[in-house]
Amino acid sequence: MFRPRILIITSCTGEKRFKPTNQLTIEDFKDTERLRERSKLLAEFSCSAGQMYTGLQHLRVMEGVDILRSCFGKEIVDVKIISAGYGLIPEDKVIVPYSVTFNSMKSDEISSWANFIGLHKDFQEAVIGYDLVFVLLGDKYLRALNLPVETHPKQTFIFLASNKSRNFVILEDTNFELLTFSNADASRFGCALVGLKGQLLKLIASQIRGEPNLLSELYNNPKILDKVLNNQPQQLELPLGITSTRAKKTNINKKSQKSRKTIVNLDEFLKLPRAINTHLIMKYFIPEWDDKVDNGYNFLLDEATKNRSAYKDDIYAHEIYSEPNYDGILVSKVVVDKIKNKRADIEKLGGIRNFVRFPGEIMGDCGAFGYIKLEVPPYNTVEILDYYEKLKFDYGVSIDHLIVGPFAEPGVREKRYDLTLQNAEEFISKHQKIGYTFTPIGVAQGWNPETYADAVKKLVEMGYDYIAIGGVARTPTIEILEILKEVYQHLTPNTRLHLFGVGRIDALPYFRHLGVTSFDSASPLRKAWFDAVENYHTLSGKAYAAVRIPFVDKQSPRIKHLLLEGYERETLRQLEQEALKAIREYDKGNISLDESLEKLLAYDELLELPRDGKVTPTAKARRLRQHTQLYRELLEVKPWQECECKICKDYGVETAIFRGNDRNRRRGFHNTYVFYQRFQEFLSTENYLENSNVDTTGESI
Repeated sequence: MFRPRILIITSCTGEKRFKPTNQLTIEDFKDTERLRERSKLLAEFSCSAGQMYTGLQHLRVMEGVDILRSCFGKEIVDVKIISAGYGLIPEDKVIVPYSVTFNSMKSDEISSWANFIGLHKDFQEAVIGYDLVFVLLGDKYLRALNLPVETHPKQTFIFLASNKSRNFVILEDTNFELLTFSNADASRFGCALVGLKGQLLKLIASQIRGEPNLLSELYNNPKILDKVLNNQPQQLELPLGITSTRAKKTNINKKSQKSRKTIVNLDEFLKLPRAINTHLIMKYFIPEWDDKVDNGYNFLLDEATKNRSAYKDDIYAHEIYSEPNYDGILVSKVVVDKIKNKRADIEKLGGIRNFVRFPGEIMGDCGAFGYIKLEVPPYNTVEILDYYEKLKFDYGVSIDHLIVGPFAEPGVREKRYDLTLQNAEEFISKHQKIGYTFTPIGVAQGWNPETYADAVKKLVEMGYDYIAIGGVARTPTIEILEILKEVYQHLTPNTRLHLFGVGRIDALPYFRHLGVTSFDSASPLRKAWFDAVENYHTLSGKAYAAVRIPFVDKQSPRIKHLLLEGYERETLRQLEQEALKAIREYDKGNISLDESLEKLLAYDELLELPRDGKVTPTAKARRLRQHTQLYRELLEVKPWQECECKICKDYGVETAIFRGNDRNRRRGFHNTYVFYQRFQEFLSTENYLENSNVDTTGESI
């Protein structure tokens, strides 16, 4: 079968692996000798172009490339990157950090500089010999190419571009398709506009993986691409990013789209005036659910510390890292009440801070999810006020009642809405009268933007300067933004605004713009064992699947099933130990990737067990194919060796093994570290943009 040879042309990004203060500038690229000397000074920050760029588009492009290479071999696809400094470069070219972009140039400057670095000529030469060429560029980078170029009639070009790029895509005597997109399409595919081109390539690659013939079909008839994309059952999700419900299908590149109701453009929210309270620091709280590990666990022998009391001796993530990976902890009363004597232990130790051994801020709430089915909450205001005070919380949340699902029906929602506000009013009134020392937080519940906004308005009038939005943990990002759009009009310069259960990295710019000053989420932590595929996170945004090597002797449902099927325990135990040895030896460089993968899959292929308990050859083969690909991606990169967090430095490859609490929770701690680092990077970037008045509406550099 004919396999077209693929070339992918993409652009550099402003986000880079290294960002020293003395990056190369355009003046350095104008002088060959100066460029050589300055590059020597930056040699410690050098790496391949494929590794240097960490912007959203580049990351998604490379994920798509990895998928294609895993299916057809590394030689079938090449990647070249348009760098506004270096010109058109292959992914393996070693470069140093620089700060040059076509996006900041005027039209004549683009033409002049593109000519200086020989971009048109290099592009002309680069496409020779390829059958299928994908071009993923913004309008200024397309302008820099100065199309058309000479092409072969048997070549096929596919351009993924923005609507305003049409005039720059000119090709003669060749088969090509121009696929343009807008903010509505970005929402459709669950991706910020800045990364959509890469996201679409990854989507195309994923489709090809499932239907290998699709590659040659695209080569022969690129117009089917529109149909391929619009037939997707649901949008992709970005790692640690915006998660929303299915969006209505949109017809990309169709004139009729203009006459239809389109999905709201997320960037429209950034065009609103910034919230009046954005001078306040933004903070991340993590919920406390007794997520601890055995500090002395022996990974080689898989033995716990002798004579250990898990409840008293195990340690939290913030006791492992030199600095906590969160600004505060949220402790729900329903969680405290679930463990016998836990409250008594907290009081005996002198308060919640001593119990969780955490130096930062601690917020307490009632845990409305725990009593959602009750007609009224099981607590009263005086009881909760005394609880927060005796346990020495920094913040205490008023008693609320969730308005979600069946409890958001007319007749029920109004009662819960009024009850929540009445509790809030009584809460702050008694707090002020008696003089409690913790800071009170009033909760706003609602069932649409208007009711949430009205609740916030009333809470501000009651005297609250810290307000929490509840009931939105599973709400699509776009709907949360619509709520915040109404809410933020009632905030004062001193009003702090908290989002319960919502931690979405890609949504932070919008949340921050509309006045959110804190949020809580355990998602990064819990994905370590609840997410079947993306459970080891990295700073680049790429997530990997940890290798599953379950305990034989602890008899999980899968192991029990195998024993019932007639497998000998000793045989399974031998496969288990060989798998552990293989991944450790590969980590040390003593065996090849394929040798390691063979041992891992020999055990892994036995573990297919659907929920109905019926193992079919088709399901087993599908799982084996999927895990082969996922594990190969993980092992090729060895992300634990590059990670700077203490968990990965201390435990290495054990962090990437899906096996028991002490590995899985440590991986969750690592994920939280990654999340918090990305959160801090967002805050530092936001501060830089705000202080320097940089335009944030353009595409990545």
